Amino acid sequence: MKHLKSNFATALFAGTALTFATIGPVAADTANTLSQAVNFFENGQATGGNPMTVDAKGPVAISDAVELPGFAFAVYDVDVTSDSLTMTLVAQLEKLQVTLYDDTTFDRYYFAFDTEIISAALSDLTDENFNATVEIVAPGTTVSSVGAFVEGLATEFTFETGGILITVGEGTDLSKITENGGALTVNF
Repeated sequence: MKHLKSNFATALFAGTALTFATIGPVAADTANTLSQAVNFFENGQATGGNPMTVDAKGPVAISDAVELPGFAFAVYDVDVTSDSLTMTLVAQLEKLQVTLYDDTTFDRYYFAFDTEIISAALSDLTDENFNATVEIVAPGTTVSSVGAFVEGLATEFTFETGGILITVGEGTDLSKITENGGALTVNF
């Protein structure tokens, strides 16, 4: 009987270990709503090196449709799933002041959800002509710009549940991204 209990305990332990190895770590709640999307643009000439609010949208329920078509002055279609976000470049480049980002040019995209995001990474699917980073925004973070490109658009935003910050910077070439039909994807 002692031998049977020992074998049963070993089998139970092995089965439990296999279950955890198969399902992996427990994930945070999945996102159902894009609570807030905010874009700041900064350039040495166009904004004097200061961040300016370009666009702010939300909340939007996450669905099979593109959540934010033409976000940031019709530059990106933003499509969100419960665990990823894709920004597809749709801009008519002749309407943009800057298409090749220098060391004074930054586009910052803040995305907040109805749940806290605890990890995020650029996907291998991201077009190689984006020089971009992604980082986690802590819950309660407030950011502000010095002004807005559109009258009445807010210049201060608080992200109650945190979110992600995608920064597009020096070396990004929107012309090459357009030629490729490119996009930027973040998995979280």
